[in-house]
Amino acid sequence: MTRNRKKKLAVRAEAGEGSHARAARIHASEPRDILTADIQQGLIRSFGAAGWPVEHDGFPEGGVWTGWLGPVQSLLSRPGAADSEADPDDADHYDLTVVPELCFISPKIPTSREAMVLELPGTTPGADLVHQVSEQLARARAAEVSKLINNATCALCGDSYPSAHLLPPTESDRLLVCPFCVFDGDILGGHPLRLAYAIDAMTDNDLAAPAGWSAVTALLACAGGPALEERLKGAGGLPWPLPHWSDPDQVWVWLPPGDLPPALEGLAPGTSLATLVAAVERAHPDLRDHYRTELAASLEPDEDEEEGARGHRDYLVEQLWPAAICYAVTAATQERERPAGRSPWNLLEDGFEEGTLADHFEQVGSTLDADALGPVFTLSIGVPVIARALGWNPTP
Repeated sequence: MTRNRKKKLAVRAEAGEGSHARAARIHASEPRDILTADIQQGLIRSFGAAGWPVEHDGFPEGGVWTGWLGPVQSLLSRPGAADSEADPDDADHYDLTVVPELCFISPKIPTSREAMVLELPGTTPGADLVHQVSEQLARARAAEVSKLINNATCALCGDSYPSAHLLPPTESDRLLVCPFCVFDGDILGGHPLRLAYAIDAMTDNDLAAPAGWSAVTALLACAGGPALEERLKGAGGLPWPLPHWSDPDQVWVWLPPGDLPPALEGLAPGTSLATLVAAVERAHPDLRDHYRTELAASLEPDEDEEEGARGHRDYLVEQLWPAAICYAVTAATQERERPAGRSPWNLLEDGFEEGTLADHFEQVGSTLDADALGPVFTLSIGVPVIARALGWNPTP
């Protein structure tokens, strides 16, 4: 008995005059059920394998499967759905042989209009989906960035931005800053929990949001660790925190448009922080050693320290290293996307101050000691080291 005995018997029954080949062709040409559940699972796998942060509910709601792919929302449904309460794979309500429809929208929660709408057949292969969405997303972001009008200035550095792209790092709405001034020493009374929700509200609704806000997100999420999500939940009357606040690997990072460094070749217009870090460190496994060497060369001898003690001290904070990579990449992104703006490298030179970092770390529940200089050195020394390794010139 063979595994396909039942099918073979059906083929023989229809063969009539003994033409098994003809009967097999008839069976092969019959329409087959196309299940939306299979398509949704394949879509999530494909984008996850390509390095995109992915979220999904695991079930269809109102006859539609929804996914959250970085800054893109995906919608999968049956064309001409007659019963929105029915499972889209219920044969009593739908013709399962009809090809389902996929729609990709960005920004993922558009409040006024969609910058990108891409419709594709649900049977499109996964690799083609990723490729087409990536290309369309890159074009859409470039188009949105080209439309930006700078009608406001950062309260600290004076750099020009659209007013919606400057956010409040404190409780006061009168102090609005760019992403590279959030941890400046001139800011007193920082409110990172409020800032976190402001970042999410902007990036969910604006495809042209400054890339640097991803670095601020990465730094707060890396520093806060598991405690940050609970603090955000208890912030009072605020929406549920998004997954990247408890898992910084899921932070979406916009990459520089145009030619990418060899380490980043093959990545989409943006990627998850986890994929970005893996790509950079795979290409430059000695990056941490370069950081330590450069830091040692810049430190002045401490007369109160025993001879040789300084050489054994390691200021690298591993927990913040992914954030340093994110700052290097997004600074390069903003330099290309905003060529008329101030150099991000200039702003980062003095953009991290011990007291300001300590204040933010305490509020997000971090166990890190910002006053120990490790976080400041990891960021202020690490970011230019990483940038140079990737082939960029981090000079003002």
